[in-house]
Amino acid sequence: MIQEVADLYQLLANVHASVDKMLEGLSDDDWVKKPQPNFNNIASIVEHAALVERRFFVQVKGEVPELDAGAPFRAESWEVPRIKALWADNLDFAKHALEALTEPDLTQFGAQLGIGEVNKRQLIAYAIAHTAHHRGQIPLVKKLLGI
Repeated sequence: MIQEVADLYQLLANVHASVDKMLEGLSDDDWVKKPQPNFNNIASIVEHAALVERRFFVQVKGEVPELDAGAPFRAESWEVPRIKALWADNLDFAKHALEALTEPDLTQFGAQLGIGEVNKRQLIAYAIAHTAHHRGQIPLVKKLLGI
């Protein structure tokens, strides 16, 4: 893996580790409790972040993703073991997507996002930023739930 990509991957791994620490000790019931009816729960936050990561790293590979990353926020029930497995698998998935990248690959088209067109370098950075953003919601939900 080229150094720039290895550095970005390490940052993603660090964000994941911080999320994992926040999730330690939570029961499956804790994951699905909502602090208020119009709030997201931990399951929907983690699943959404995982699906967005998956979508972005599929795009880094140059493939077209077929994922609905908004579905967890519209769901009325959540399969916590499946969400945990998806989250746990995402770092390996990202690593495999990043391993083959070369310096010239980083300037190639990555995706068309709500913020505009981004190259693969920007897409990787945006994936990390997106997960870090949602990482910040977990302590809020835990605090509101009193856990």
